[in-house]
Amino acid sequence: MGKASVAVEREDGAAVDDSDGLPTHQRRRRDNIVHAALELLEEGHEYERIQMRDVAERAGVALATLYRYFASKEHLYAAVLLQWSSTFRFRSERSDDRAASDEARLRLRLHRAVRAFERHPQFLRAEILLESSSDAGAREVFQTFADRHQHAMAAALRDLDPDDAAAIVETTSTIMAMRLRSWALGRMSIRDVHASLDRAVDLIFSTPKPKRR
Repeated sequence: MGKASVAVEREDGAAVDDSDGLPTHQRRRRDNIVHAALELLEEGHEYERIQMRDVAERAGVALATLYRYFASKEHLYAAVLLQWSSTFRFRSERSDDRAASDEARLRLRLHRAVRAFERHPQFLRAEILLESSSDAGAREVFQTFADRHQHAMAAALRDLDPDDAAAIVETTSTIMAMRLRSWALGRMSIRDVHASLDRAVDLIFSTPKPKRR
């Protein structure tokens, strides 16, 4: 995998850069740190066991340099989650366009998100821990990560009133998060996670929703 920028895209295609207007050389160094931390997680290292010095060594920077960009491990790995989500989000939308309905598009995106965590459970465990972080920088970046998920799911619901779409996304996202946590704890199979989401979508769309005017 090549080194990727931490600049990401919004639903409207505009860039969102969480690097706080850094000069180019500093942005590249920051990107390199995020990429190194991402690699460690992708290789199967558990979040709890990764040390900041491990990331610094992988990135080829001094530990003090790393801390100039990220005040804490939580802050760094919130940025890693944000970067990781950008690697699979947009490439899926072309195939979603072939789906004929809001229901089908939402179902595709929910199952794709579950499969991403199934392939990389260490990212799910990191997300669970980071969600309750008290670090202000981590919370801000994590919220961007969470908002991206919400926007991606809402974009599948093209024919609904925005308020209805938001309620559906909130409901299905909550169910997905709860079921994935049960799976991570060994209380549920991944097949049951998918089945639970299918039941939720079936129930939601069993009553026709008014189209957007």
